[in-house]
Amino acid sequence: MNLNQLYYFRELADQKQYTKAADSLFISQPTLSVSIKQLEKELHCQLFKHNGHYVQLTEYGRIFYDTVTKSLDSLDRGKKKIEQRISQDHGNIHIAGIPTAIGTILPNLTKQYQQESNISPHFIYHDNPSYQICEGIKNGWYDIGISSFVPEFSYFTYIPLYTEEIIAIVSKENDLAKINEISPEELQGESIITYSKKIQIGKDITNALLANASDLNITNRLHDELAIAGQVLTNDIVGVVAKTIYLSGFDIHIIKLDLPKNTRQVYLVYDSSQNFSPEIVDFIDFLKSHKPDIQKIVDNIPVK
Repeated sequence: MNLNQLYYFRELADQKQYTKAADSLFISQPTLSVSIKQLEKELHCQLFKHNGHYVQLTEYGRIFYDTVTKSLDSLDRGKKKIEQRISQDHGNIHIAGIPTAIGTILPNLTKQYQQESNISPHFIYHDNPSYQICEGIKNGWYDIGISSFVPEFSYFTYIPLYTEEIIAIVSKENDLAKINEISPEELQGESIITYSKKIQIGKDITNALLANASDLNITNRLHDELAIAGQVLTNDIVGVVAKTIYLSGFDIHIIKLDLPKNTRQVYLVYDSSQNFSPEIVDFIDFLKSHKPDIQKIVDNIPVK
């Protein structure tokens, strides 16, 4: 029994078809078939049974599948940790951030860090939603992240880094364009578009809005400010979004929205159980000590 056989077995069990599994593994179907037969011969049992063009696990196969998947997942995590440490030892820092952090905030911070520090690591940026950032930290793809708090990864270390103001946006032809401040209660009766609840900012804003006015009419949800602002202008509805640079290209009216300042709290997140390189530890300390500067960068982002 070898590792390839175990990977082949897992892929066939997941795909349930020899052709698909072989394609996914970049091997020929005969090679896959021979490998599975050798595995069954060594284990003295049948792992799969045929059902037309498909295969499914036998009872023996299901027992073996549970063991194999746990073992391979553990092995893959170990490989990722080694790759991560090798990357760190070469002076690389993999930072994953929400798109607004990657686009406007982190470039300024890393430039300032390199000017102030004697250490000169190579920063590699990755943009993702918050959940995927935390998942990537767990899997060893990223060293640190800039994201929302993600309850599913509550065991990570979260350092409050900055807040983004939550605002209402409308077209300049909308009746609400005559005012500059509004409360959630005053949005009752309006058609509202905000972020999808599949991402953390969507959950946080929805909870904050409904805590103040439980019968708001949220008619649509999208994933970012660009899409939401476009819908606001096209359909003359009210958008509730974070105040970010992505709004600067739209001819919209911004209304201050009466929501708690920490509705959109962004964190520095990392797994403190990891053995970080000195460069990463130093950069984490830099971010912690420069939180007021970071908030100024965010507050001064130009938005029409």
